[in-house]
Amino acid sequence: MFQKILAPLDGSKLAEKILPRVEKMVEFCRAEVHLLRVVVSYKIDPREEKKDRDQLIQEAWAYLEKIVNRLRKRKIKAFAVVAYGRDAVQICDYARKNKFDLIAMATHGRSGLSRWALGSVADKVLNCSHVPVMLFRVSS
Repeated sequence: MFQKILAPLDGSKLAEKILPRVEKMVEFCRAEVHLLRVVVSYKIDPREEKKDRDQLIQEAWAYLEKIVNRLRKRKIKAFAVVAYGRDAVQICDYARKNKFDLIAMATHGRSGLSRWALGSVADKVLNCSHVPVMLFRVSS
């Protein structure tokens, strides 16, 4: 069974819809859950980029800590992790380096032009992960 589950979150309510599924899995296998939020700044000026990065990281920690505290109240062994950089790459690297059994994430279910234009983090994770990936398709 699963001992370590990684649940990447992007801060959206849609992404958080994976959490009830993860909680159900934890009921059966008592796995620990790591919530990962990847942030990136698009500022060009290095000084602005650093300031923006620091603020984004601080906001990501605050966001994840609320969810971690909620999970811990339900007796789930939960941890928060914030990474900076390219989302899918950071997710796959973290999962591989920390020997996760599963990456569980929600997918927005985009198709066609919007998928091509916006890209799909879930697709990228599927392509780069050496860890099994469970996707849960959600609608807005």
